[in-house]
Amino acid sequence: MSRLVQNLRTRLSSGFVLAFHDIQPQRLSELVDCIRPAQAVSLTELVDRSKAGKSTAGLFAITVDDGVGETVRGLTHLFRKRAWPATFYLATSYLDSKQGMGFQWWRNLLPFLPLRKIELKSGVIDLSRPGGVRDLSKKMETMWHSQRMESYLPLTLELAEIAMREHGLGIDAIRPPEPITWSEVTKISRGDLIRFESHGVSHAAMSTLTDEELVYEMKYSQDLVSQHTGRPCRHLAYPFGSSRSIGPRAALIAQKLYDSAATMSLGSVDAANPWLLPRIPLYPENPTWYVNLKILLKCNRANALLCARGGDLPIADAAGSLVRRSPV
Repeated sequence: MSRLVQNLRTRLSSGFVLAFHDIQPQRLSELVDCIRPAQAVSLTELVDRSKAGKSTAGLFAITVDDGVGETVRGLTHLFRKRAWPATFYLATSYLDSKQGMGFQWWRNLLPFLPLRKIELKSGVIDLSRPGGVRDLSKKMETMWHSQRMESYLPLTLELAEIAMREHGLGIDAIRPPEPITWSEVTKISRGDLIRFESHGVSHAAMSTLTDEELVYEMKYSQDLVSQHTGRPCRHLAYPFGSSRSIGPRAALIAQKLYDSAATMSLGSVDAANPWLLPRIPLYPENPTWYVNLKILLKCNRANALLCARGGDLPIADAAGSLVRRSPV
């Protein structure tokens, strides 16, 4: 069955972009090897071919989000060893502050949440009932995708203080992993194989931002990445990547600033809007047969023919003027 799915995927799939997060090099290597004979190319090449209407069959690009230091270092070694072009999307405030992002704090905190009723500044939450922690976690994820950071970050930090106090823990027990450093980004960027691109500044859901904040997130991060790599920053990955977290305005501004902007919606690059670029997220627990089936179902050429490219995004004059006066 696995070989049949792999053969069908090889014959029928258009080009696609893989999306990874925290993953060990050995596991990423296994997941990429299982989609051979497809060939890894740079994200820029894949996007340019799609825009030009050229075939992308048999090609894919590798992308990795967030900029976790240990992940970037380990995967950089792998990519160089295997000669695989790859793109790392960086959330620039993570590198600047080294404080970690809200969702990272939450995931590290989750195992230490007290299974009882907890009095918070905002009210009482009951984690003693069956499914209480699961329901709270789902609520937090919804907030990441749909609300401003001010609505969930204080709650996360308050719960962290309670959990640390209750378990007698220090901050290091739940502190997010260190990001890659800017000096390492500069060093890695000296070669042509690996590129760093923008994941915004704060990793906030762009649907929750004003137009001015959107421009700042895109333009400031773009300029900062370019400054440290010595290369144009041409590609963006929307934080969280869902339609709910992207919203209707972000792609309008992204088209003025970037060659592509990637989502977490599944699909091939053929017939895709480059500023709502689909990707195929893969995770360490995914079996290889599932990887091939996922790509076959979401990236086959029949699907691509049914999907209209959507044409150029209409860029409102207001968005254009915002870009021209954006902070750098």
